[in-house]
Amino acid sequence: MEILQEIINMDKAAAARAEKAVEEERRLSDESGEEAARAHEKLVAEERSKVEKFCREQESRLSERLSQAERIRGEQCAKLDESFNAHKAAWKSEIIGRITGC
Repeated sequence: MEILQEIINMDKAAAARAEKAVEEERRLSDESGEEAARAHEKLVAEERSKVEKFCREQESRLSERLSQAERIRGEQCAKLDESFNAHKAAWKSEIIGRITGC
């Protein structure tokens, strides 16, 4: 009988150890899942930050290029106005001369 009692006790002890092992495995699995989720969130935040920085840089470059294009356009318009004003009298008299035949 003693041997049977010992086997029963050993079986109960083994079952308790197995239950503890299962609980520990669940706990570790939950912890690693939470850790993976935190790592994923951190990675997403880092990538979002990189994308936002890239967008700001591109907007800045675009703004600079737009400003430069506006400046160049203004300079070209000023040159055209100068050319028109410099030749305005000559063109006017030429047009009138052609119309009147003089």
